[in-house]
This record gives sequence, structure tokens and C-alpha cells, in this order.
Amino acid sequence: MADWVLVPCLVRLRSELNTIAPGRDKSSDGTIGDRAHQSSVSDHNDDEVGSVPIHDADSKHEVHAFDADDDLRTPSLTMEIVVQHILRRCRSGAEKRLRYIIYNRRIWEASNSWKQRAYTGASPHTEHAHFSASYETKREADTSSWRLEDIPVALTDADKKWLSAQIDAAATKAAERVWKTKLNIAVQPGAKPSLQEAGSILRYTSSEHHTIETEIQELRVEVEKVLAEEG
Repeated sequence: MADWVLVPCLVRLRSELNTIAPGRDKSSDGTIGDRAHQSSVSDHNDDEVGSVPIHDADSKHEVHAFDADDDLRTPSLTMEIVVQHILRRCRSGAEKRLRYIIYNRRIWEASNSWKQRAYTGASPHTEHAHFSASYETKREADTSSWRLEDIPVALTDADKKWLSAQIDAAATKAAERVWKTKLNIAVQPGAKPSLQEAGSILRYTSSEHHTIETEIQELRVEVEKVLAEEG
């Protein structure tokens, strides 16, 4: 059998699923069909040499179906949530690359306006979700985002620690910019120099504030000496 590939749009879907659920179980993932699939009409078959419902316009050996394991192993994220997210996009018209989805004894089809109906096939598809892609060349080759990153999920402890670290780092950089400024020396022609502290943030950083206050006082003394010598 010639080498085959999964159609690009489903490669992108699989990649995005791996991104939002990096530790997911893949034991029930599937692409090219087994003997049972090969003996019947299936999107899991090589579309150039196998039995498929539609023949596309190109001569590439492609598989138009992807099975994704049900166990995402990610807090607050389930395959049901993923399926419903994609279905909302399909129903709104934002997503047009799928022909149908099967999951947990249910099927949703583009030809049926993505309405849910019972699925009574040999496999109940409880261990994985099945995604069948379009055979239209433009759509099967479309690798634009499936927007899985838009699915809202609860923050994990690791997420919270990362966000806290990012906030701390940003706050530190902001404080450093103020501390490095230290003083603004405003001099107008014919006027004495005026010393101004850089920012009110210093009052919330006690040790740095005291250090800078000392430096301000020392600079005041030096300026006063210069002014006295000039007088």
C-alpha cells in the first residue's frame, strides 16, 4: 500500500488537541483503518485505494478521519467540552471542514444541520471521538486554527504559579525602572536646581526608599556646595 497521510486540516486539529491537553491518553487515537474498516466504506481508508464515501479531486493518498482518545487528563477539560465547542463553530458557520462527528453514542452531521441524533454503529464511540473531514480540496487542506484555545478551562496550580511569577517579574521590572531613575534635576535658566523624587512607588518599597532618600540627601549636599562656590 502506498504511503498515506492524514488530511492537513485534521493534522491541525490533532495538534491543537495536543496543545490544550498535553498529557492526554492517545491509546484510542486512530487514523488509517484496520481490517474491519478496510472491508467497508470508511473515511479511515486510504482515499486512493480503499473504499471511501467520496473521492476527492487530488491523487494524494489521504485519510479523512481522526479518532481522538476520550481521556484528556486535563482538569476541567473533557472530550464532551471539546466536541460541543467544535459543534458550536460548525453550527455558526465559522467551521466548515467537517462532514460529521461521532461521540458517545451520538452523531452530528453537516448534512443534518449539525443536529444530534443517536448513533447505533458497531462502536459506540465512548472511548474516543471521531472527526470526519470534508473531501473538498480547499477545505481538507485548510490548516487555519480550530480555536480550541478558546475553550475556557480552570487554572491549574501550575498555571497559577506561572501567572504569579509573571506578575512578580513585571512588578520588579517596573520598580527597577523607577529606582534607576532616582532623581529628576530640573534646572530653569536663572533658577536654583530643584530636586524631585522619581515616583510614589518608592514609598511602598521601604528598604529601597531609604537607600534612595540617603542618596538624595547626599546629592543635595553636593549641589548646595556647588551653588555656594558659584555664589
